[in-house]
Amino acid sequence: MKKEQTLLLRSLAKKLKKEIISRELAIESLSSAGIVAKNGKMTKYFPNLERVLSVTK
Repeated sequence: MKKEQTLLLRSLAKKLKKEIISRELAIESLSSAGIVAKNGKMTKYFPNLERVLSVTK
């Protein structure tokens, strides 16, 4: 993942953390950013993020 993508992802995560939102709104926001599909699964564009998340589960 490129450094600029990492910075943008961290920025989005901080924004979502500050807001009180539901799981559905979080998925909608991540979906609009192209990180997850509408069903909540990771897109093929972020394979490294998917690997990190699979280890933390």
